[in-house]
Amino acid sequence: MLARLGLRLQVDPSLLDEPPRFPGEAPARYARRLACLKAREVGARHRSGLVIGADTIVVARNRILGKPSSEKDAREMLHILQGRWHQVITGVCLYHIQSRRLCSGSSVSRVHFRRLSSAEIEWYLATGEHRDKAGAYAIQGYGSLLVDRLEGCYFNVVGFPLVTFLNLCRKLGVQLIPI
Repeated sequence: MLARLGLRLQVDPSLLDEPPRFPGEAPARYARRLACLKAREVGARHRSGLVIGADTIVVARNRILGKPSSEKDAREMLHILQGRWHQVITGVCLYHIQSRRLCSGSSVSRVHFRRLSSAEIEWYLATGEHRDKAGAYAIQGYGSLLVDRLEGCYFNVVGFPLVTFLNLCRKLGVQLIPI
């Protein structure tokens, strides 16, 4: 998404072992904390630049649905999501290495899955798209057929809220739009 905006990027994934959520920690706060931990961890490996950290979580029935550990886990997640609303929360953190300035925020979208038959869930799992996806689905792919309503930022559900990113850049004094 950022490359399509004409930004030159170097991809350097975080090696962070994601810590668990603190007791009573709000999901949006947790997503921001993870994004900042990732940004700092990557920033420690570089001498200059702006590091973008992000983490997306899915929250359904007061439970965080991370990336499924197995097909069985993905199946359970899809059963939880089907026929219900859930939240997709992405924490974004910008870390300016030279100044050591950090700026973070989050975006929350509401997504509603239509009711799914067991056969539809098995079909979706067979696509393999659920792997490595929070909540076991990708709205930008076959998962679009599971969703019947969306409130909020589509790009957040994809995994990177562009307007939140733009606003954080402005707070840090990084100009993306020549206005």
